[in-house]
Parts: sequence; structure tokens; C-alpha cells
Amino acid sequence: MATGRDPEWMLPPDTARLRILERYCELQLAAIRQKIAEAEAAEQETEAARARAQASAVPPEWLIQYGIGANRAPMLVHTGQCATASGRLRPASRTQVLDVLRHPQVSACGLCGADAALDAEP
Repeated sequence: MATGRDPEWMLPPDTARLRILERYCELQLAAIRQKIAEAEAAEQETEAARARAQASAVPPEWLIQYGIGANRAPMLVHTGQCATASGRLRPASRTQVLDVLRHPQVSACGLCGADAALDAEP
């Protein structure tokens, strides 16, 4: 006697209809696998975007603040964590910062201690 728990009571007895059901299940399985692949690709893209966002969220080690006007000359040098750094800023390397500080019109920010940080680094 077939019960609700036994799946055989739902299956037809003849081969032709069983083959139709088999093909239908194969198509459904293929569709499910395609959706899984799409979902995994979307998750990987989301994770990659999150990683890029975290990488870009890391502040640069140094910032150079530029003035306004036609020449937009450098004005101040900040550490990457300076709370007062704003406006026309560009990330810079230590070498770039040292090069910019050779110009008399450029100074190191006194609030973030850029000058002390430069002296402390080798």
C-alpha cells in the first residue's frame, strides 16, 4: 500500500512517461545550477567590490594640499590621518612629500605633526 511518504505512488508505471519526467527534472536541475552559478558570480563580484572599497578606505600615508589659482601650487603636507586636511588633497609618497617640502612656500601641518613624523621615519 502506497503512503504519502513513498514517492512511488506519484510516478507513472510506463517508461514513456517516466522518460518525460526524467527530462523535465534534468531541465529543472540545469536551470537551478545556472541560477546557482549566477548567484555565486554575483556574490564574488560583491565581495570583490567590498574588498576594493576597503582597500580604498585605507588612508594614504601622506597628503599634499594644493592651493587655488592657475598654478595650484602645493601649500601644506599632512599625515594621512590628519583631521584638518581638506580641500584640494592628493595622496603622496614619503619621497614626494620630502621633495615638495624643499619649496619655501610649502610647510608641514603643525596640527597632525607631519614634520615630526617625517623626522622620525628613516
